[in-house]
Amino acid sequence: MRFLLASLFLTLGTSQALAHCHQRSATVLTCTIDQGAKQLEVCLDGEEVIYRFGPADAPGLTLSAPITEVAHQPWPGIGRAIWESTTFRNGNFTYEVHSSFDKLDQISDGGVTVRENGREIASLSCDRGSAELGLFAISDAKEAAGQCWDAEAQHWGAC
Repeated sequence: MRFLLASLFLTLGTSQALAHCHQRSATVLTCTIDQGAKQLEVCLDGEEVIYRFGPADAPGLTLSAPITEVAHQPWPGIGRAIWESTTFRNGNFTYEVHSSFDKLDQISDGGVTVRENGREIASLSCDRGSAELGLFAISDAKEAAGQCWDAEAQHWGAC
């Protein structure tokens, strides 16, 4: 069912974002920021999750993490919006990428919150209408890698 929902939501929006995920990888989120001056992208390539941010032709920051190690908050299955967030670490910095799909308004959205030592230093939102989502891709990949979400404890662990 989740695969069906994810497939449906991927085809609903028309996006102005330029997707740069490799053909063999799945798009988790791609969008433009600052009227197209920057591109935010999260791709799932096999068992690796990749974060890119910066000008579309030459991202200024690229981070990657194994699917089993990336922090990911899955949608709890309730509410008007389907949402997820994935957090990448780089030294004292975290990059929490969030994406959502409003089921009533049929609008996809996303962005990234940057923190240094836990203190928010930037919050950037996708340009309106530019977000392309691959909902559930990371959750599905974590499950395929043998991890299960413990909703009570709010963490991924071995199944």
